[in-house]
Amino acid sequence: MVRKGVNGEDGYSGFTIRDPVTLETVQTELPTLLADADVTKLVVAGLATDYCVKSTVLGALERGFPVWLLAGAIRAVNLEEGDGDRALAEVAAVGCVIV
Repeated sequence: MVRKGVNGEDGYSGFTIRDPVTLETVQTELPTLLADADVTKLVVAGLATDYCVKSTVLGALERGFPVWLLAGAIRAVNLEEGDGDRALAEVAAVGCVIV
């Protein structure tokens, strides 16, 4: 289990958290856990497509993981109409496979 965003920090990505005051970004335990388990690819599901899911997928891709995103197992917040669709287009454009 990786805890993120529990102390008021920006916890959108599973890979990093950012202090809202200092804007300092630090790594979560996730990269170490994945490396220790010899994980080579990721399947992502969760809430919210346009925030946490997008940030986690982008973080994984930046670290060289192939990523499959389960379209039936995600939901968007959609503060603005289409935010979820734009998030999916963004991650697909950089190599995420949406299934």
